[in-house]
Amino acid sequence: MERVVITGMGVASPLGCTVQTFWEGLLAGRSGVVPVTEAEFGALRTRIGARLAGYDERQYFDAKEARRMSRSSQMAVAATTQAVAQAGLTPQQIDYQEVGVIIASSIGGFAASDGFFKAFYVKGTSNPLIIPISMNSAPSSNVSIRFGFQGPMLTVDAACASSAHAIGYCYNLIRAGQLDMAVTGGSDCPFAPGVVAAWCALRALSERNDEPETACRPFSADRDGLVLGEGAAIFVMESETSAQRRGQPILAEVLGYAAASDSYHLTQPVPDGPARAMRRALTNAGVTPEQIDWINAHGTATIWNDKTETAAIKMVAGDHAYQVPVVSLKAGLGHAIAASAALQTAAAILSIRDQTVPPTSNYRVRDPECDLDYVTEGPRRQAISRVLGNSFAFGGSNAALVIARYEPREG
Repeated sequence: MERVVITGMGVASPLGCTVQTFWEGLLAGRSGVVPVTEAEFGALRTRIGARLAGYDERQYFDAKEARRMSRSSQMAVAATTQAVAQAGLTPQQIDYQEVGVIIASSIGGFAASDGFFKAFYVKGTSNPLIIPISMNSAPSSNVSIRFGFQGPMLTVDAACASSAHAIGYCYNLIRAGQLDMAVTGGSDCPFAPGVVAAWCALRALSERNDEPETACRPFSADRDGLVLGEGAAIFVMESETSAQRRGQPILAEVLGYAAASDSYHLTQPVPDGPARAMRRALTNAGVTPEQIDWINAHGTATIWNDKTETAAIKMVAGDHAYQVPVVSLKAGLGHAIAASAALQTAAAILSIRDQTVPPTSNYRVRDPECDLDYVTEGPRRQAISRVLGNSFAFGGSNAALVIARYEPREG
């Protein structure tokens, strides 16, 4: 089996649209949650969200290109541009026919089509671009077209666990020798009035409109719901053999991946499925819970998710659960749906590079059902070799990834 490594990454996030600004924001405990001020959101119960910071579409697109891409597609192309540059991919060095593009997106198509359908039902007008702009495969398609990658191209949609599955799917393909290199990750944007209204109706969102920066409170007893976010994180993944042949520096290794379903309820999680995904990922990686240096939690700040995830971690790690740091990044990033796991993976790689665990922000009140070490005091310097990343989704889809420091084989 091939070892699978990461040689490039890029981000577009509410904390910044470079890897450095993204990481600095996480370590500082900053929040990208801001008021959503557009008039069409004014009547909604929730009028806050984590919006991109420092993004200038003119850096990547001319006016015509920008009009023909959804926000999700734009973010995917922007993040891929960074990842490809870091990985040193050039037509002279790489056979582009062998580079796959497997990017997750889930809700961005709904958001992109919202205005088109409003125009149809209110004014009776339509637009020939609605399908190519709003299809959920558009981010993968636009990345493939922009860079000329001609390997397998597809989109993974498993709601909030989507990009973990996309990364895991590429890991399996490369590990088995079916693919040498892939561009993967996730890109998603939920910010359209109809989409946000639907989340409001579900009563899953925080309604702290007067305090956006502290509205999302993972694992805190006073949490009242998630905050929607947008963003993208894209990686160049390849076999160790490919990276060594190219002489390309390796950022991290994907050591394990697994998936499991709750088979229980569309919106109410139970700990069994997440626990199975974590156990299987650890087994796949060949490590024990004691060899994990921190857990990159799904941590949405909903009542159900946070206590369920805490219980699942205890099921997997036993008493050791109280010794391993557990961090949610969503207080700063919001919940970027299909892109969430990809953003988490970027943070895991950077934490390994800098030997620093980022904090869980906005933790205020201890919850007896959420009683683990959530790193609430600020960034924590410690030795980091392996990070377990959790991603759970409506419908009961669960995924777990093990991201590790790359250690060359001796000899």
